[in-house]
Amino acid sequence: MRLIPSTPLSCLGTPAVVAVVGGFVLVGFDVIDLDEFDMDLSLSAGDGDEPPEEEASASPSPEEEAQEQAAPEYALPESCEAAGAAEVVGDLAPGTVLTEEIGGVEGVDDAEQVVCSFSDGGTEPGTPSFTLVFTLNADPSTNPDVVRVPGEQEQMNWEVDIDVDVDTYHTDEADSLGGDLEYVGTVDGSSRHLYLSLPGDMYVTAIAYGDEVPREDLERVVMLAAEQVRG
Repeated sequence: MRLIPSTPLSCLGTPAVVAVVGGFVLVGFDVIDLDEFDMDLSLSAGDGDEPPEEEASASPSPEEEAQEQAAPEYALPESCEAAGAAEVVGDLAPGTVLTEEIGGVEGVDDAEQVVCSFSDGGTEPGTPSFTLVFTLNADPSTNPDVVRVPGEQEQMNWEVDIDVDVDTYHTDEADSLGGDLEYVGTVDGSSRHLYLSLPGDMYVTAIAYGDEVPREDLERVVMLAAEQVRG
């Protein structure tokens, strides 16, 4: 039972108290049938007050807000020039000869890639090269055959017994791009691969072959390359 106003009930020297109980109106201490009156028994806090608005829906949680924020978008470049490959690789290139391959990935539906390989032009096995690869819809870290590097590709086959070091890790810069890093290097130092996986099933790979390129330099290359293709 709600009492309006909410002052203590008293029969002496107090205004009549109105309450609704089981279809009847209690006025003071008398009982009146509701059907005898056409009354507007508003239970609002005051005359003329508008009904309280519905409470606003709860604010989204930080996790929901993070999901609502659009992830960075990346697009496959049209060419090595469009990706700024020469500028990104810089002095790490063992030569100025660029071999470019653009197209689909054999055996992987809907996959495409752009391969930019720098060397001195030699094609003999063991010729140093630095390759930057952009791959869409195929993860080259789990399918090494996706990446074809001119020169050493006939000699390089991950299915043979080659000792490699593998390290999957994060850096603050990779996190800012929404990406993950995986490093694969042969123990003898002849080949170093660094894979950066990005949102939208996009991958950037840096491969140093025949030269000892520090991992930090490979990281710099894939980060710069990712910025180049970021929408």
